[in-house]
Amino acid sequence: MDNQNYGHEYGSYDEYKKNNPKKKSSVPMLLLGVLLGAFITVSVVVYGVSYFNSKGYVHFGTNGEIYVTGTATDESDGIGSKVEGKLNALNSVLSNKFYFDQADEEKAADNIYKAYLSSYGDKYTVYYTADEYKKLMESTTGKFYGVGALCSLNEAGGVTVLDAFDDGPAYKAGVRDGDIVIKVDDTDITGMDLSSAVALIKGEKGTQVKLTVLRDKETLTFSIIRDEITTPTVDYKMLDNSIGYIQISQFDEVTTEQFKSALTDLKNQGLKGLIVDIRSNPGGMLNVVVNIADEIIPKGLIVYTDDVNGNKKEYNGSSDSELNVPMAVIVNGNSASASEIFAGAMQDYGKAKIIGTQTYGKGIVQTIQPLTDGSAIKYTIAKYYTPKGQDIQGNGVTPDIVVELPQDSTEDVQFNAALEYVKGELR
Repeated sequence: MDNQNYGHEYGSYDEYKKNNPKKKSSVPMLLLGVLLGAFITVSVVVYGVSYFNSKGYVHFGTNGEIYVTGTATDESDGIGSKVEGKLNALNSVLSNKFYFDQADEEKAADNIYKAYLSSYGDKYTVYYTADEYKKLMESTTGKFYGVGALCSLNEAGGVTVLDAFDDGPAYKAGVRDGDIVIKVDDTDITGMDLSSAVALIKGEKGTQVKLTVLRDKETLTFSIIRDEITTPTVDYKMLDNSIGYIQISQFDEVTTEQFKSALTDLKNQGLKGLIVDIRSNPGGMLNVVVNIADEIIPKGLIVYTDDVNGNKKEYNGSSDSELNVPMAVIVNGNSASASEIFAGAMQDYGKAKIIGTQTYGKGIVQTIQPLTDGSAIKYTIAKYYTPKGQDIQGNGVTPDIVVELPQDSTEDVQFNAALEYVKGELR
């Protein structure tokens, strides 16, 4: 290319190039900066995850999920490392020498975990296998697949059938109120907590479960096909003298709306007095009982908890509504946990007379910690107290009017006592 005059400043093309070098594009530099920034970010995240994983705050599940916990949990040290050698020694002794079938290692491991948690001496601190945990989570909604029976823990072992629903699979198969379930399929449940036992009884629609029960001195076995069960946790009706009757069988997720609907209907019918029956109600969800009590008592404290470090947490009502009619709450020895919160709050605020017998005495709070393999542990984290500080754990709620219900009674004397009390307040 011939040199030419490139304007007044430069005499030739070579001089132009010398004084105007070609500028490099800024795009590669920008891209390099972005990649470098991304690399640093990823490195920090990976380091952070690795660090917290090593400290026990982050765990990687077998299903690919990442679990982040507020409390460090570490598998590298503890009682497991102390007993590992002896367990292996026991296994070595029995290996290839034991006369009967070899142990199911998965079942053996689960039993070890369950036994270890039971050594804490708290029957409410338990280990759930992955399958048990899945079923437990399904059991708190009020909608599930199962056999259609309300149960409570039997102190002698197993669970007692309190109410076999008339149109449910269990009743149709022959199970009756008062039967004590001692085995589910081939699993002995006499030493189980209620949640674990009920989780075994429930299952997928169309599947079969075998219940072995004690009826008087007879042992009976029933094969039941599970079906969809919609559990009404609230039953109600209007009695004479415009006295409403509400029975709450359990405090599940569906219970709040069912209770509100029942109370609204009774109010629309001219409610002048109310009986709330929570006999044999094993409890349920704390937030549910708080919401229900909030419909009745004045705005304020309903229950509070106190943990091992002395940290106090209060649960207060937020509704401005308050029910101002004569009330009675019926309880018995199987009224537990959330039922006792309800009864205790009613008693402390003077909103109702508690009638019946001493309640169960479960005044502790549990939390559930899922583990990386799908299993979980439920353990006690606090005790709860009524607004005036009643300690329910091991004590229960003491009725204002004690009324025993004889086993051979032909009438419900506890209900009659509640009805007479409310009637008397209306005069």
